[in-house]
Amino acid sequence: MDYAAATPLDPRVKKVMDEYLAHGSANPSGLYEEGREAKQALEDARKVVAGFIGAKAHEIIFTSSTTESNNLAILGAARANQSSGRHLITTAAEHVSVLNVFKQLETEGFEVSYLPVDKHGMVSANQVKAAIRPDTILVSVIFASNEIGTINPIKQIGEIIKQSKNQNALPVFFSDAAQAAPHIKINANNLGLDLMSFSSSKLYGPKGAAALYIKSGVKINPIMFGGSQENNLRPGTQDVSGIVGFAEAVRITSQERAREDGRLLVLRDKIIKEVTTALPEVLLNGPPPQKATEGRSHPQERLANNISFSVPTIKAEELVAALDEAGFALSTRSACDAKNPTPPHVIKAIGRSDEAAWGTVRITLGRYIKEEDINQFIETFINIIKKLKK
Repeated sequence: MDYAAATPLDPRVKKVMDEYLAHGSANPSGLYEEGREAKQALEDARKVVAGFIGAKAHEIIFTSSTTESNNLAILGAARANQSSGRHLITTAAEHVSVLNVFKQLETEGFEVSYLPVDKHGMVSANQVKAAIRPDTILVSVIFASNEIGTINPIKQIGEIIKQSKNQNALPVFFSDAAQAAPHIKINANNLGLDLMSFSSSKLYGPKGAAALYIKSGVKINPIMFGGSQENNLRPGTQDVSGIVGFAEAVRITSQERAREDGRLLVLRDKIIKEVTTALPEVLLNGPPPQKATEGRSHPQERLANNISFSVPTIKAEELVAALDEAGFALSTRSACDAKNPTPPHVIKAIGRSDEAAWGTVRITLGRYIKEEDINQFIETFINIIKKLKK
């Protein structure tokens, strides 16, 4: 029950990867027949991945992870446009692979505005509008929270940024969409995005394959140096089998996403209702299932698979360990931030106390979870909390 950390490899994806590995091992930069075949497989996959977010094939750069894509997007855009300004905007509830990049840019002389989020973890378009200055060159807002499932109003923010762009087409608008892409049909261009990252490992594809969307005309500098692969922005031999698997994972997600999210939404709300009814002291983090803001419906505010609970009187590590013994795998925060000695920053950003933050667990559902699993989980979760409280 930790699908936000990584999804298992879909057997259908593995089959496609195995078929490719059995016949293709050449470097796609090779000029001979085998190299050309590998290149064709790479470009075919690029078209599929681009189509998944309404982009053109040449606007997709393949990387090894969302973290790498985030670094390339933020460092690349900031450094490429610094002659026009050195002011950057992000939110206090970003993934650490975004926040730590902005911290690095602060050491390079950039000024960063960290926008606070509301009690549900959301930033508004009006906040972004108020923060934009003449020297703002980049705005970064997470599409959907990896920790509490909050979906930000990306379209409204994109419209504000589009209205604010200067003669150099700045500021650039970037979003980390790693958690959003599996659950939300995205058209990056229609949303006003200039840069967007997402990953195979959240889509039941292989780890080690991810993408960065770079809208045509957006200035970005490389952060690694070597060969001319990926439009001179990401040197190194591409993992064609992983990218082929990424494309197959995208195909399956496109076909099954709406039906699967409808199923997960029911299971998610069942957990929320039964746990908070049995244990009124348990706090739900993120938007409540039946309410909405900014004129949107509630499914547009919270990912269908994400639940974050805070249990103020219990240490999350003890709860996770007890659930692990009972056969349930879930996490206390983002896997990338698991060794951080401070309370989860997203939980603190929404105004929870340290005690509540330290008692936070993240439950994320996915393709292979069945209703009987959920029923067993709810009973186990409630019983373990009662035992730990005693």
